[in-house]
Amino acid sequence: MVVSFLCIEASHLTFPRIGSASVGIIVRNLATGKDEVVENADKLMTPASILKCVTAAATLMNNGSDKSFLTETVVDGSCDSDGVLHGNIVVKGVADPTLCSDNFPDYSGLADSIASHLRMSGITGIAGKIIVDSSHLQEPGPGRGWEYSDLCYSYGAGLYALNFRDNANRDMAMRNPQGEFITDVKKALDSVGIHMLPDSGEMGGSFESSLYVHASPLYGEIVDVMMEQSQNLYAEGLLRALVPGGTTDEALARETELIETLGLDTSYLKAYDGSGLSRQNSVSPRFMADLLEAMTLTDRGEEYVAVFPKAGIEGTVKRFLNDTRLEGRLALKSGSMRGVQTFAGYKLNSEGKPTHVVVIMVNQFTCKRSAVRNAMTNFLLRQFRG
Repeated sequence: MVVSFLCIEASHLTFPRIGSASVGIIVRNLATGKDEVVENADKLMTPASILKCVTAAATLMNNGSDKSFLTETVVDGSCDSDGVLHGNIVVKGVADPTLCSDNFPDYSGLADSIASHLRMSGITGIAGKIIVDSSHLQEPGPGRGWEYSDLCYSYGAGLYALNFRDNANRDMAMRNPQGEFITDVKKALDSVGIHMLPDSGEMGGSFESSLYVHASPLYGEIVDVMMEQSQNLYAEGLLRALVPGGTTDEALARETELIETLGLDTSYLKAYDGSGLSRQNSVSPRFMADLLEAMTLTDRGEEYVAVFPKAGIEGTVKRFLNDTRLEGRLALKSGSMRGVQTFAGYKLNSEGKPTHVVVIMVNQFTCKRSAVRNAMTNFLLRQFRG
């Protein structure tokens, strides 16, 4: 009788009940192109928010960093001799995810800007409505595959043609962002003495004229906040901006097209959204490592590396590797959801230049998250001793 034994290689990580979990790791030396650590490199795994690394790359490659979302407000109607507009104020939503966000205070106050421009144009009353034109965005709402239990929270807020204050009230998602925006506009109008009057139903020589165009922060600024805060709404807005006015499938197809120009095998990328909140998403550690390496070789490389928050110092990785010799020496995007903990990014030298690509993915763990993060910390401290 021949007895065979299945030899299972030990993981580079150690945490309770690791046998039930999946671990994938790539550590690649950028100077040599060699992988110094490889574990389950081609295994498709749930990425959680490190999928935003893909969204960030596609955004910078497609639109660059110096473009903005442009939200136009128009007057649709005509004024009588008393300054009363017989018609509507129409705000044309373009799925700008940052409208009136506290993350960008210098770009807030859209309602006040609309009111002041109306006042300067001589309008004293509006016998009509405040309308949001939502025709620009197909398939509004939560992302594909998002779990119902996530949708009531701020991180599960859906994307709409017009978004308002991150579509969230503190930690909870807004039920009707566009309705809350219209209420805000009416308050702003009242503050400058413009009154909403009963709708006359008469447009009287109606014509549409542009009143005000609001420019969002630059895409590069939005990407930076998206990566630091892991802002899901911004990721979905940036994904859809790859094909303005298009469907989610069209945006994902454009993302794939852009990534393939880097020479990557996108069969190891299964994306259903831009943020990583969908559990249907899957990528391999090798794909993530290949993407991170390839981006350093593009003309957007320095800018791309810079949007990754510094471990132990910034954003969602502020408490990871803090008070260790690697504090500030790794630039990482984190990802987490139930049973999932991931990191992807770069090891930096003393001048802030990337020397290594680092991808660590753990799925289906059943121990405490802190135990998995501690195992990752210990691994990185062993790996990077200098």
